[in-house]
Amino acid sequence: MKKIIALTLFLLVVLSCSDSKDGDWDDNIKLSQKEVQFSSTNNNVEISTEGTGWWIDEVTMNGEPFDLDGIDTTKENFIIEQAEFSIERKNSTEIYISMQQNQSTTERVLLIGLQAGNYFDGIKVTQSGN
Repeated sequence: MKKIIALTLFLLVVLSCSDSKDGDWDDNIKLSQKEVQFSSTNNNVEISTEGTGWWIDEVTMNGEPFDLDGIDTTKENFIIEQAEFSIERKNSTEIYISMQQNQSTTERVLLIGLQAGNYFDGIKVTQSGN
């Protein structure tokens, strides 16, 4: 009985002293690009991933969140369309992002948050003002 208690205490100490934290996963998405700079004209970019089990969990334009309700971003292909931008997952490893011409003088910032398990990453697209 003493051995069981000692072994249990030893395991508790070892597990509680571990350096890893919940949610501290290695990069399992592996984006080809995390930041993109666009001019004020119509632009597009294709970004690839090495991982396939990711989904989009957040999209914001200039800090304003886009409602993803009704769009299953875990599917292998889907499209998110707004007047200013479009995000298309063409297959399990390709994201196609396009932005319409920026008519304003201020830059636009599109943030796309990706998740795979407990790993979080993202793409930042900055488009210059006109």
